[in-house]
Order: sequence, then structure tokens, then C-alpha cells
Amino acid sequence: MKKLTITIALLLVVAFAMPTFAQSFSDVPSDHWAYDAINKLVAAGIVEGYPDGEYKGDQNMTRYEMAVMVSRALDNIVAEQEAMAEEMDAMGEGLTTGQAEDVTAIVKSLMEKNTQDSLTDAQAEEVADIVDALTFELKAELKVLGADVDALGKDMAELEAKVDAMDVPQDKIEFGMDIKTQFEVANYGETDVEKKAALDLLSDGDAIDEDYRPGEDPDKFPSEKAFFQEYDFNMNGALGDAEFNLAVDTITDVFTEEDYPLDLTTSESDSPDFKMDSAYLEVAYENFDFKLGDHGDFAVAPYFNDEEDREGIEMTTSYMDTNIRTFVLGSDASSGDPEDDEEYYGIEVGRDLEFGTLTGKAYHVRDAAVDFLGNASNKNETTILAAQLENLMIVDQFKLGGEVAFSSWDDETNNIDDNDSYMVLNGEYYATDALTLAGKVEVVGENFVGPYNDLEEDNNYNLYNLGAEYVLNKDNTITGAYTLVDYDPGAEEKSTIELGLENVTGKFTNNIGAEFTMNDDYTDDYETTLITLGTEYIWDETLTLGAELANKTKDEAGTDVITYNYLTAFADKGLTENVSWKTEAIFIDGTVGVGFEDVYGNPYTTEEDGQATGLTTSLSVSF
Repeated sequence: MKKLTITIALLLVVAFAMPTFAQSFSDVPSDHWAYDAINKLVAAGIVEGYPDGEYKGDQNMTRYEMAVMVSRALDNIVAEQEAMAEEMDAMGEGLTTGQAEDVTAIVKSLMEKNTQDSLTDAQAEEVADIVDALTFELKAELKVLGADVDALGKDMAELEAKVDAMDVPQDKIEFGMDIKTQFEVANYGETDVEKKAALDLLSDGDAIDEDYRPGEDPDKFPSEKAFFQEYDFNMNGALGDAEFNLAVDTITDVFTEEDYPLDLTTSESDSPDFKMDSAYLEVAYENFDFKLGDHGDFAVAPYFNDEEDREGIEMTTSYMDTNIRTFVLGSDASSGDPEDDEEYYGIEVGRDLEFGTLTGKAYHVRDAAVDFLGNASNKNETTILAAQLENLMIVDQFKLGGEVAFSSWDDETNNIDDNDSYMVLNGEYYATDALTLAGKVEVVGENFVGPYNDLEEDNNYNLYNLGAEYVLNKDNTITGAYTLVDYDPGAEEKSTIELGLENVTGKFTNNIGAEFTMNDDYTDDYETTLITLGTEYIWDETLTLGAELANKTKDEAGTDVITYNYLTAFADKGLTENVSWKTEAIFIDGTVGVGFEDVYGNPYTTEEDGQATGLTTSLSVSF
């Protein structure tokens, strides 16, 4: 209370002590004894005067006016709020003797310091009486004002806390670009016959494993000559609650015209024009994930669109502990007619249960150009319904899984249809910490239709597999497997034995594999042997080297149908944090025998030698 009383006293006597700060009111001449005090109050924002520009100093001041003045003064002494609030309830009826003496001393000091006049005892007594009276008269108003100030302080503190706790979205977008400059050179032979033999050797499943098709884009086959740049643009970030990533792959600046053997693909000419190769957008919003654009190697199931390039949209989400995946995709027809474009639809709904993960599936495809379906332009539809169970733990060491699928195929062009089933059962048995056994049974019906599948055969077979993995020590692991395939009544059963060793020695990671197949292609006395050797060496933190050799021989009754050695090597060097240089080389040398069928199913009538070399080197810069 003492501080508040002194404050009021200062407001009343400040006129005795203040120098001139601003122009006075029209009714307050510059030689008025209160001129400087009034201007100081105006400068401090405590006094404003009347709208007509007068101060009206002789007019009585109402209690409301005085309350406003005191309120403004309180705003200027915020530092004293807490002390004022604590003493507000202890406000007395008047000034104590000590308080009156304090007021008188303050006034006298101010007068002596700032004016030539001194305060008489009568004036001091008068000031004390005025302060005493005002304190009593304004007690209620001052208590209300003090309470309001306290409440305002609390409100401000609560507001600041809420603002600090708010999760304000931070929109952030980042742009990036990768520029790859690539050079390719290859030699497939001198004549068309030599080139065709080399391409058939490279197309084998244990070499490049891609069929060459004239007019297509066999990007795994290095061109005979090519020099170009690829520009890949990336944009990722967050907008509100959504996160996204956009990747656009383009090709520009083909410095030299590309050459491919046997006109495998349309040659690119020297051109600075941008050509968009693919675009892919990923968006994550709450528990939804969307993927739109060009889907490379899109995988659905082994019996349906396994790792094929498609265009469209995929969405995944979860609802009430249920995982959902759906997609709508397409593929342009090779005929160029939009009416023949392929369409793919699918939905998968799965849930983790106490005994395993159960998933229901439904797929549909229209106008699929699959080899065994006949003419690619035929109007056909395939629908597949499936149920899959994974991670069924029978006991702690034994895990089972399986799937059943039913296909319905309708060829509208030829007015025919077929229905059949697919079934697979697999299991793993953890015999010891070092030994794991695995088994698989796969049964595919004669009329089952699985567009773009990755099955052992398109349909009509039973497959049995038993495998094992044994960890010798931390650096060596041995694998082995036996597979039997019973395909089509009347055909021979095919069986395959596989052995492998994975080894780590210092900075080397090595692998050795051997595979022997009896009655290959379900033909009696048709045997295939494959030996593979591979190694990868980490030279240092910036350079990795690697190489792999495959030796393969197919022989029928002692006569080689195809035989070759296929060697690949690479060097991957990081020049700086955002610059890398990669070089890949291939070499194949072999013979294609009489009766071997090319990618079109045409048999060779004479034995032909084939040899090819290829080199691809690229410099990549990331921004």
C-alpha cells in the first residue's frame, strides 16, 4: 500500500517538478505555475485534455476521470504490479503517520531539486490531505483495477502457453536434381548371324535375362554406340499434414546417334530437346499413402503381374487394424491402338491375427497380351480371387504359410472361357541356431490363367522343393536345395540340385554356386550345368569393385545345345559427396547349337558362335 500511496502523491505534485516537454493547452499559458507538469503528464499519456483543445484546470475532476488517470499511470509501472496486488487487500482508511511523512519528504525533495520554490508546511499538509482523501475515495476502483491487471496477466500467461503448445504446420519443400552423363559402347559381331547368336546367348536366363525385341527398348543391352545425358528432377517436402515426393526422369542432349544391333530399338538422334521418360509421385497423408505415375517393376503376386512396368495409382492405408492396398494400373498396347490397352485392378485386405496374417485378394485384368492367350488384340478378361495365410507358427521352431487362388478367364473374341486354381504351401523349420530347413509345394491347374506371372510354368504342373541353410560360422554359410517339377502329362519330370557357399574374407564378399538340372525343358536326357563365381571388394570408403562369372552348358544326349561363359564386372567410385562414377563391363563367348530356340521360338538349323563385349560408364552429379 505504501508504494501505491506514494505513486498517487507523485501524480498530484509532479506539476511542481517537471520541465517543459510539449506545447500546452490553449487555456494553460506558458508562465502558468503548472505548465511544465501538465505537459509532462500529456507526454506520459496520463492526461489528454478535452476535444476543444483546453485543459480546463479550474474545473472539478470527476472520480471517473481520476480513475482513468490512475489506470494509465499503472500501465507505466508494470514492474510494480505484483507488489501492488499483494497490498491491495490491506488498503487502510487513510494515510498513516509514516506514509504522510514519506509523501511530504518526497514532495519537498522534488521541489528543491527542480524548482526555485520550496514547499511550505501548509502546502505539504494540504498535499497529504488530498492523497489521503483520494486513497479513501478510490479504494474500490483501485481494487477493481488491480484485480483486472492480475487477471489480464494470468490470461496472457495462459495464451502464451497455448501458443507454445500449438503444433503449427511447417511447410517445407526441397528441390533436387541428378544429372547423369553416360557413354556406352558394345560389339556384338560383324555379321547379322553373329549378332543374333550373341543376342540369344545374352538373353538366356542366367545372363542378361531379357528378351530382345526389335522396336522395344532393351535397356539392359548396351548399345553399340551411345553418348547422352539424363536429368532426374526431385521435389519433396511437406504441405500441412501431407508429405510428398515427386521424381521426374527425363533424357536430353543425346550427343551422338545411338546404334543397336539388328535395329533392336529406334535409334535416338542428336537432339537437345527434353523427353520425359517417367514421372512418379508419392503422397503420405495421415494413414494414407498414394503412389501415382510410372511404377517400375510393379509386383503384385507370383501368379499375377510379377515385376512388370505399369502406369497408374496405388493406395495403401489401414483401418481398425486392417491393412488395405488397392491399385488401378494400365499398360499401352504394342499395337498402338488405345482400344487394346491393358487395364489392371486389384484390392488386398489383410489383418494380423493371433495365429498369423490373413489376407484376402481380388484382381482383375482386361485385354492382357499373354503368350498362351493367343492374339494379343483379343478381348479377354481375367479375374482372380485369392486367400493368403502367412507366419502361422505351429510351434516355436515351425512356421507355415500358404495361398489359394481361383482364376476365371473369358475370351470374348473366340467366345471361350476357363476356370482353375493355384495353390502353394510353404514352411520353415528352425532345427538349430545354425540349421534352417524349408519346404514348398505348388500346384497349378491345367486351365489356370495368371497374366504376366513368374511361375515355373504358365500352368498345369506340380512343384516340390526342399531346401536347407547351414551357418558354419560368422563368415561362411552353406545352402542347398532340391526341386522336382511334374509338368504336363507325358512330359518328363524335371529335377534340379543346387549348392551354394557365401563367404566373407576381410574386405571380400564371395559366393560360389553350382546347379545341375536333369531332364531340362522336360526332355529326356537333356541336362544343364551352371557354375557361378562372384566376388565384391570394398577397396576403401569411396571405391567398390566386383565381378561375377557364369559358365553354363545345356546338352542333349551328349550334344551341346548352348554353352557360354558370361563375365560381368563393375567399379563404383564416389568422387565427392555428390559426385559418383560407375563403370560396368560385360563379356560373353559361346555357341548356339542346332535345335536351340531363339526368343521367337524359331530353332537354329546350324551351329553358330556368338561373342559380345559391352562397356557402360556414367558420371552422376546430385544437387
